[in-house]
Amino acid sequence: MSVFKSTDGTTINYEVSGSGEPLIMIHGINGNMRMFDIVKEQLADKYQIITYDVRGHGQSDRPLNFTIDDHIDDCLDLISYLELDKAHLLGYSMGAYIALGLAVRYPRKVDRLILVGGKAHTTVSSFARLMMQHRDEVKDKPKKEVTQLLSRYIFYNKEKVDGWQKTIDDYSEMDANEEAVAARGIIGFDYRNSLTKLPHQTLLIAGRHDQLNPPIESQYMAELIPNSKFIEFEYSGHAPLAEEPKRFAEEIQLFLDRQ
Repeated sequence: MSVFKSTDGTTINYEVSGSGEPLIMIHGINGNMRMFDIVKEQLADKYQIITYDVRGHGQSDRPLNFTIDDHIDDCLDLISYLELDKAHLLGYSMGAYIALGLAVRYPRKVDRLILVGGKAHTTVSSFARLMMQHRDEVKDKPKKEVTQLLSRYIFYNKEKVDGWQKTIDDYSEMDANEEAVAARGIIGFDYRNSLTKLPHQTLLIAGRHDQLNPPIESQYMAELIPNSKFIEFEYSGHAPLAEEPKRFAEEIQLFLDRQ
Protein backbone atom coordinates (compact mmCIF):
# COMPACT_ATOMS: atom_id res chain seq x y z
CA MET A 1 0.00 0.00 0.00
CA SER A 2 1.06 3.59 -0.66
CA VAL A 3 -0.13 7.10 0.18
CA PHE A 4 -0.38 10.47 -1.50
CA LYS A 5 -1.49 13.93 -0.40
CA SER A 6 -4.63 15.37 -1.92
CA THR A 7 -4.76 19.03 -2.96
CA ASP A 8 -5.97 20.10 0.51
CA GLY A 9 -3.28 18.04 2.28
CA THR A 10 -5.39 15.02 3.23
CA THR A 11 -3.42 11.77 3.21
CA ILE A 12 -5.08 9.13 1.03
CA ASN A 13 -4.10 5.47 1.22
CA TYR A 14 -4.13 3.52 -2.06
CA GLU A 15 -3.07 0.22 -3.60
CA VAL A 16 -2.23 -0.84 -7.17
CA SER A 17 -2.22 -4.41 -8.49
CA GLY A 18 -2.30 -6.11 -11.87
CA SER A 19 -1.48 -4.59 -15.25
CA GLY A 20 -3.40 -3.30 -18.23
CA GLU A 21 -5.89 -0.48 -18.59
CA PRO A 22 -6.40 1.31 -15.26
CA LEU A 23 -9.60 0.55 -13.34
CA ILE A 24 -10.20 2.64 -10.23
CA MET A 25 -12.58 1.07 -7.70
CA ILE A 26 -14.28 3.35 -5.16
CA HIS A 27 -15.80 1.71 -2.09
CA GLY A 28 -19.00 2.35 -0.13
CA ILE A 29 -19.68 4.30 3.05
CA ASN A 30 -18.29 2.96 6.35
CA GLY A 31 -16.13 0.58 4.31
CA ASN A 32 -12.65 0.62 2.82
CA MET A 33 -10.63 -0.70 -0.10
CA ARG A 34 -10.93 -4.27 1.24
CA MET A 35 -14.50 -4.29 -0.08
CA PHE A 36 -13.05 -5.21 -3.46
CA ASP A 37 -10.73 -8.01 -2.36
CA ILE A 38 -13.44 -10.55 -3.17
CA VAL A 39 -13.32 -9.71 -6.92
CA LYS A 40 -10.00 -7.91 -7.38
CA GLU A 41 -7.90 -10.99 -8.11
CA GLN A 42 -10.14 -12.05 -11.00
CA LEU A 43 -9.98 -8.60 -12.56
CA ALA A 44 -6.26 -7.97 -11.96
CA ASP A 45 -5.43 -10.55 -14.65
CA LYS A 46 -6.45 -8.04 -17.32
CA TYR A 47 -6.52 -4.62 -15.66
CA GLN A 48 -4.42 -2.42 -13.46
CA ILE A 49 -6.64 -2.33 -10.38
CA ILE A 50 -6.41 0.82 -8.26
CA THR A 51 -8.23 0.82 -4.94
CA TYR A 52 -8.06 3.44 -2.20
CA ASP A 53 -9.54 4.38 1.16
CA VAL A 54 -11.67 7.47 0.60
CA ARG A 55 -11.14 10.24 3.13
CA GLY A 56 -12.73 9.51 6.48
CA HIS A 57 -12.32 5.76 5.94
CA GLY A 58 -9.78 2.96 6.22
CA GLN A 59 -6.17 4.06 6.60
CA SER A 60 -6.72 7.49 5.02
CA ASP A 61 -6.99 10.66 7.09
CA ARG A 62 -10.31 11.23 8.87
CA PRO A 63 -11.13 14.95 8.79
CA LEU A 64 -13.92 16.29 11.00
CA ASN A 65 -15.87 17.54 7.99
CA PHE A 66 -15.88 16.84 4.27
CA THR A 67 -18.27 16.79 1.32
CA ILE A 68 -18.84 14.78 -1.82
CA ASP A 69 -16.90 17.49 -3.65
CA ASP A 70 -13.87 16.60 -1.52
CA HIS A 71 -14.32 12.93 -2.47
CA ILE A 72 -14.47 13.83 -6.16
CA ASP A 73 -11.37 16.02 -5.89
CA ASP A 74 -9.49 13.21 -4.12
CA CYS A 75 -10.22 10.78 -6.95
CA LEU A 76 -9.15 13.38 -9.51
CA ASP A 77 -5.96 13.96 -7.51
CA LEU A 78 -5.29 10.21 -7.51
CA ILE A 79 -5.62 10.06 -11.30
CA SER A 80 -3.21 12.99 -11.58
CA TYR A 81 -0.77 11.57 -9.01
CA LEU A 82 -0.58 8.26 -10.90
CA GLU A 83 -0.07 10.22 -14.15
CA LEU A 84 -3.05 8.63 -15.87
CA ASP A 85 -4.66 10.35 -18.85
CA LYS A 86 -7.95 8.70 -17.90
CA ALA A 87 -9.24 5.56 -16.18
CA HIS A 88 -12.23 3.27 -16.01
CA LEU A 89 -14.21 4.02 -12.85
CA LEU A 90 -16.16 1.50 -10.78
CA GLY A 91 -18.09 2.94 -7.86
CA TYR A 92 -20.02 0.91 -5.30
CA SER A 93 -22.83 2.61 -3.32
CA MET A 94 -21.24 5.85 -2.03
CA GLY A 95 -18.44 5.14 -4.48
CA ALA A 96 -21.01 5.25 -7.29
CA TYR A 97 -21.98 8.78 -6.24
CA ILE A 98 -18.32 9.81 -6.34
CA ALA A 99 -17.66 8.10 -9.69
CA LEU A 100 -20.76 9.68 -11.24
CA GLY A 101 -19.80 13.10 -9.88
CA LEU A 102 -16.31 12.82 -11.35
CA ALA A 103 -17.69 11.70 -14.72
CA VAL A 104 -20.08 14.67 -14.78
CA ARG A 105 -17.44 17.24 -13.84
CA TYR A 106 -14.35 15.84 -15.52
CA PRO A 107 -15.62 13.63 -18.37
CA ARG A 108 -12.25 13.50 -20.15
CA LYS A 109 -10.67 11.79 -17.12
CA VAL A 110 -13.11 8.87 -17.30
CA ASP A 111 -13.04 6.06 -19.85
CA ARG A 112 -15.89 3.65 -19.02
CA LEU A 113 -18.16 4.04 -16.03
CA ILE A 114 -19.56 1.32 -13.75
CA LEU A 115 -22.13 2.27 -11.10
CA VAL A 116 -23.12 -0.40 -8.57
CA GLY A 117 -26.02 0.14 -6.17
CA GLY A 118 -26.03 3.87 -6.84
CA LYS A 119 -28.43 6.73 -7.43
CA ALA A 120 -28.35 10.13 -9.10
CA HIS A 121 -29.42 12.38 -6.23
CA THR A 122 -30.09 12.48 -2.50
CA THR A 123 -31.55 14.77 0.13
CA VAL A 124 -31.28 12.33 3.04
CA SER A 125 -29.09 9.27 3.50
CA SER A 126 -30.42 5.99 2.13
CA PHE A 127 -30.06 4.40 5.57
CA ALA A 128 -32.03 7.21 7.25
CA ARG A 129 -34.80 6.79 4.69
CA LEU A 130 -34.88 3.02 5.30
CA MET A 131 -35.10 3.64 9.05
CA MET A 132 -38.10 5.89 8.50
CA GLN A 133 -39.81 3.27 6.36
CA HIS A 134 -39.39 0.71 9.15
CA ARG A 135 -39.58 3.06 12.13
CA ASP A 136 -42.01 0.86 14.04
CA GLU A 137 -39.52 -2.05 13.92
CA VAL A 138 -36.50 -0.03 15.01
CA LYS A 139 -38.13 2.33 17.51
CA ASP A 140 -36.11 2.64 20.75
CA LYS A 141 -33.58 0.04 19.58
CA PRO A 142 -29.80 0.62 19.96
CA LYS A 143 -27.96 1.36 16.71
CA LYS A 144 -26.26 -2.04 16.47
CA GLU A 145 -29.61 -3.80 16.74
CA VAL A 146 -31.16 -1.38 14.23
CA THR A 147 -28.42 -2.23 11.74
CA GLN A 148 -29.02 -5.95 12.23
CA LEU A 149 -32.79 -5.58 11.85
CA LEU A 150 -32.53 -3.51 8.68
CA SER A 151 -29.94 -5.77 7.08
CA ARG A 152 -32.76 -8.09 5.98
CA TYR A 153 -33.96 -5.27 3.71
CA ILE A 154 -30.48 -4.44 2.45
CA PHE A 155 -28.87 -7.81 1.65
CA TYR A 156 -30.13 -11.08 0.16
CA ASN A 157 -27.34 -13.52 1.07
CA LYS A 158 -26.51 -12.50 4.65
CA GLU A 159 -24.05 -15.36 5.17
CA LYS A 160 -21.84 -14.20 2.31
CA VAL A 161 -22.14 -10.59 3.38
CA ASP A 162 -21.11 -11.39 6.97
CA GLY A 163 -17.85 -12.97 5.81
CA TRP A 164 -17.20 -10.05 3.47
CA GLN A 165 -17.91 -7.56 6.26
CA LYS A 166 -15.47 -9.27 8.62
CA THR A 167 -12.65 -8.77 6.11
CA ILE A 168 -13.57 -5.11 5.88
CA ASP A 169 -13.77 -4.63 9.67
CA ASP A 170 -10.53 -6.51 10.32
CA TYR A 171 -8.73 -3.97 8.15
CA SER A 172 -10.29 -0.86 9.69
CA GLU A 173 -13.42 0.13 11.61
CA MET A 174 -15.11 3.48 12.26
CA ASP A 175 -16.64 4.85 15.44
CA ALA A 176 -20.10 6.43 15.62
CA ASN A 177 -18.79 9.99 15.20
CA GLU A 178 -16.77 9.06 12.13
CA GLU A 179 -19.78 7.32 10.61
CA ALA A 180 -21.90 10.43 11.21
CA VAL A 181 -19.29 12.65 9.52
CA ALA A 182 -19.16 10.27 6.55
CA ALA A 183 -22.96 10.24 6.24
CA ARG A 184 -23.17 14.04 6.27
CA GLY A 185 -20.52 14.15 3.57
CA ILE A 186 -22.71 12.56 0.90
CA ILE A 187 -25.95 14.49 1.41
CA GLY A 188 -27.32 16.96 -1.10
CA PHE A 189 -25.90 15.99 -4.50
CA ASP A 190 -28.03 15.97 -7.65
CA TYR A 191 -26.73 14.83 -11.04
CA ARG A 192 -30.09 14.14 -12.68
CA ASN A 193 -29.85 17.01 -15.16
CA SER A 194 -26.42 15.82 -16.31
CA LEU A 195 -27.27 12.20 -17.09
CA THR A 196 -28.36 12.79 -20.69
CA LYS A 197 -25.03 14.50 -21.40
CA LEU A 198 -22.75 11.71 -20.16
CA PRO A 199 -20.57 10.57 -23.08
CA HIS A 200 -19.25 7.42 -21.42
CA GLN A 201 -20.20 3.81 -21.98
CA THR A 202 -21.88 3.08 -18.66
CA LEU A 203 -22.82 -0.12 -16.87
CA LEU A 204 -25.33 0.05 -14.03
CA ILE A 205 -25.68 -2.90 -11.65
CA ALA A 206 -28.23 -3.38 -8.87
CA GLY A 207 -29.40 -6.28 -6.72
CA ARG A 208 -33.06 -7.20 -7.03
CA HIS A 209 -33.50 -7.38 -3.24
CA ASP A 210 -31.79 -4.07 -2.43
CA GLN A 211 -34.12 -1.75 -0.52
CA LEU A 212 -31.32 0.66 0.45
CA ASN A 213 -30.80 1.92 -3.11
CA PRO A 214 -33.49 -0.05 -4.96
CA PRO A 215 -32.94 -1.16 -8.58
CA ILE A 216 -35.38 1.51 -9.77
CA GLU A 217 -32.67 4.09 -8.99
CA SER A 218 -30.25 2.42 -11.41
CA GLN A 219 -32.97 1.82 -13.98
CA TYR A 220 -33.81 5.53 -13.88
CA MET A 221 -30.19 6.45 -14.64
CA ALA A 222 -29.94 3.83 -17.39
CA GLU A 223 -32.97 5.31 -19.14
CA LEU A 224 -31.29 8.72 -19.29
CA ILE A 225 -27.62 7.92 -19.91
CA PRO A 226 -27.34 7.55 -23.72
CA ASN A 227 -24.83 4.68 -23.98
CA SER A 228 -25.73 2.59 -20.96
CA LYS A 229 -26.69 -0.93 -19.91
CA PHE A 230 -28.57 -1.99 -16.78
CA ILE A 231 -28.15 -5.42 -15.17
CA GLU A 232 -30.18 -6.66 -12.21
CA PHE A 233 -28.59 -9.40 -10.10
CA GLU A 234 -31.35 -11.80 -9.11
CA TYR A 235 -29.70 -13.25 -5.99
CA SER A 236 -28.30 -10.04 -4.52
CA GLY A 237 -29.29 -7.14 -2.36
CA HIS A 238 -27.10 -4.07 -1.93
CA ALA A 239 -23.80 -5.95 -2.34
CA PRO A 240 -23.78 -7.92 -5.61
CA LEU A 241 -19.97 -7.87 -5.58
CA ALA A 242 -20.10 -9.96 -2.37
CA GLU A 243 -23.35 -11.86 -2.89
CA GLU A 244 -22.64 -12.95 -6.48
CA PRO A 245 -18.88 -12.29 -6.85
CA LYS A 246 -18.20 -14.66 -9.76
CA ARG A 247 -20.93 -13.18 -11.92
CA PHE A 248 -19.99 -9.70 -10.83
CA ALA A 249 -16.39 -10.06 -12.04
CA GLU A 250 -17.57 -11.68 -15.28
CA GLU A 251 -20.00 -8.85 -16.05
CA ILE A 252 -17.29 -6.24 -15.40
CA GLN A 253 -14.88 -8.03 -17.73
CA LEU A 254 -17.51 -8.39 -20.46
CA PHE A 255 -18.37 -4.72 -20.25
CA LEU A 256 -14.78 -3.48 -20.30
CA ASP A 257 -13.83 -5.88 -23.12
CA ARG A 258 -16.74 -4.84 -25.32
CA GLN A 259 -15.71 -2.97 -28.45
